[in-house]
Amino acid sequence: MKKTLLILAIALGFLASKSGQAQSVDTLLIQTYTAFDTAKSYPQFLMASNQFKLIAKQSPTYWLANYYAAWSIAVLSFQEPNKDKKDPMLNEADNFFSKIELMDSTNDEIALLGALLAQARLSVDPGSRHGKYGKISDTYLAQVVKLNPNNPRMYYMQGNSKFYTPKLWGGGVDKAQPLYEKAEALFANDSQDIHKPHWGKAINEKMLAECKEKKDK
Repeated sequence: MKKTLLILAIALGFLASKSGQAQSVDTLLIQTYTAFDTAKSYPQFLMASNQFKLIAKQSPTYWLANYYAAWSIAVLSFQEPNKDKKDPMLNEADNFFSKIELMDSTNDEIALLGALLAQARLSVDPGSRHGKYGKISDTYLAQVVKLNPNNPRMYYMQGNSKFYTPKLWGGGVDKAQPLYEKAEALFANDSQDIHKPHWGKAINEKMLAECKEKKDK
């Protein structure tokens, strides 16, 4: 009986330790996400992204840590002024992404991140990369449609694709605006839990306002 109680106590202690570690990582992710989300300059975004990478390296099997590391690098790459630095940055993002893509094939946010990384690659040289990375992005977005057709980030990214595609090729403001509006409606119900990625609302509002401004001119 005493032996059984001792084993149970050890097991409970182990579980409590694991739970405490998870809570600690989640706390760091929340703090770092807040820093990234409120950053106003490239150095501030970079500092928060580096923190995400450090968390992921310390918690290599935690999908959220790897997710936010890859996501922050992708977002940062769009702001990187030196074109030659973009692909090396995205290579690092792919290392984090490849881990979580193997972990779960039913997570719509992971598929969406794949589309975001493909769009980041495409933005480096749209003229020569549209065929390859446009198709990769579309493939991931098609997965998101099947997994969660109410994901607002999907419509935001589809809006971006139309917004930056010339009207002659099927893009333009008129095609982008309805997608941003769809995203805006769905963002109203978006979770604010760190375990459920919820980025995109502010930038979607900005892009929607830009569409309306362009149409008014």
